[in-house]
Amino acid sequence: MTIPALEQPLKRWRLRDPEAHLHGIPRFPRITATVLAARGITTRPAADVFYKPHLSPVHDPLVLPGMREAVTRTRRAISDGELIALFGDFDVDGVTSLAVLSLGLRPLGAHYTRYIPERFSEGYGLNTGAIETLHRRGATLLITADCGISSKEEVAYANSLGMDAIILDHHTVPDELPDAVAAVNPKRRDSDYPFDEMAAVGVSYRFLQVLYESLGRELDDSEFLDLVALGTVVDVAPLVDENRAMVVQGLAQMQTGLRPGLDALSTVARVAPDRIAAETLGFALGPRMNAAGRLKHARLALSLLLAETPIEARPLAEELDRLNRQRQQETQDACDLAEELLGAADDPLVMVGSPNIHAGIVGLVAARLADRRNRPAIVYDQGPTESRASARSIPAFDIVSAIRREKDLLVRHGGHRAAAGFTVRNEHLPELHQRLVAYAGETLDGRDLRPVMEIDAETPLAEVAGIEIKGLMKFEPCGQGNRKPVLLSRGVELRGHRFVGADEKHLKLLLRDGPAAWNAIAFNQADAQLADRVDIVYSLKPGWRGDTVELEVLDIAPSDAARPLELA
Repeated sequence: MTIPALEQPLKRWRLRDPEAHLHGIPRFPRITATVLAARGITTRPAADVFYKPHLSPVHDPLVLPGMREAVTRTRRAISDGELIALFGDFDVDGVTSLAVLSLGLRPLGAHYTRYIPERFSEGYGLNTGAIETLHRRGATLLITADCGISSKEEVAYANSLGMDAIILDHHTVPDELPDAVAAVNPKRRDSDYPFDEMAAVGVSYRFLQVLYESLGRELDDSEFLDLVALGTVVDVAPLVDENRAMVVQGLAQMQTGLRPGLDALSTVARVAPDRIAAETLGFALGPRMNAAGRLKHARLALSLLLAETPIEARPLAEELDRLNRQRQQETQDACDLAEELLGAADDPLVMVGSPNIHAGIVGLVAARLADRRNRPAIVYDQGPTESRASARSIPAFDIVSAIRREKDLLVRHGGHRAAAGFTVRNEHLPELHQRLVAYAGETLDGRDLRPVMEIDAETPLAEVAGIEIKGLMKFEPCGQGNRKPVLLSRGVELRGHRFVGADEKHLKLLLRDGPAAWNAIAFNQADAQLADRVDIVYSLKPGWRGDTVELEVLDIAPSDAARPLELA
């Protein structure tokens, strides 16, 4: 690698689509049309569907492989009075999936029991101990949510105890599926379903829709779409296609009224219900819910979602808020330790672990290392005999494929292209480390790993006004797969700046181009180079009071530096 690990290189500015301005929708506002074209939206019908997702075609959930078999077996379990075991992962996607299934099965008269594994003693996914526990409770049908697609041995064990299994998952599918009654996963190679990026909570919701329809009943979407939106956004599923439609509907539902648990959580997070957006779910509510599974037990978050009264919900929300503050401090301490252990290491993949890094935050630490060092990162909690690891990657490297190559060394593994996890016996750690670094070196050799900032359009800041602002703000909900519009404006006058935040890491800016002045915030850029004239990369965001618009500056450079804009 040519980039020292501790060097923080200037971000590369790259135009997403150099020809987007040539393909904009006629008679649309120029900047908005260019941004839409950069996202592949070049006709009015396509723009209508984007701005009004409820107009998009609804995919038939029966096309999902395994759906018919899953519904048939569940109907039999309900009619025969069998005990159904609902098994979910401990993150927000898994917890919301369990909440959706619980709320959906209850009116059908189903008998069920719920199980979320304990992160520290059981780890991710199905395990034989949990299956034994559920078997002793009398469960004869096991439904997994947000896990199970890689659990071949565990499903075989459930079968040996006389339990059938249904898998509702969205993770990368292995070469050989578990021997389940049904494995419902849009990523299956034999799937004809037109969209393969649903979160597990979306798969669970679609399963309920088919189940209800098969029974001649109508599913009340208002009972579930807020949970579907929450799980989809927090799991960083792409906000396109049907995900976008479900999140838009879920957010609209939340803004008109919150279920008791989410109302209590919004209160402790100091978020007004009418200000809830995708960003709120991802950075305010989601982290508090995830803190339960990271530091205590995810049952706490599930209990919050299923709470029926404010009196029941309030103490649960306060406990999640307390755990989140603890999580923030432990994450910072662990990041400091990881950086100390790594030093100036310049491997193409960084891998670090310690008994002093809490198992519940290894993923957060890995994400920060990957961001800081611009390369794949793996962080593990080293136990007495085994270590549990979490990995985060960069766009150029498929981390789950890299990990799967070394499955002969692993106890279990799973994940996505950008995020994965595994358990490994400690005696295999050195060889695993060596293999992964070698593979990353081969894969990334010769690549420029400097971070890239994708820009939708270059425009004078003075032209960002009126109808353009309206069109750009309507890109919400934004997130993975549908990032906020990112603009580049050069030669902007810097009229003033000050440092803000408890540790003064952020910049508050006053910018001017032409007659209009803009308030702007640049997070974590207190060390940015400034000048009287600056070039800024930015997005639009609602102002503090909600009735104004300000700039969120993503990168800034003196205009004299003339940082180039690369063409994709």
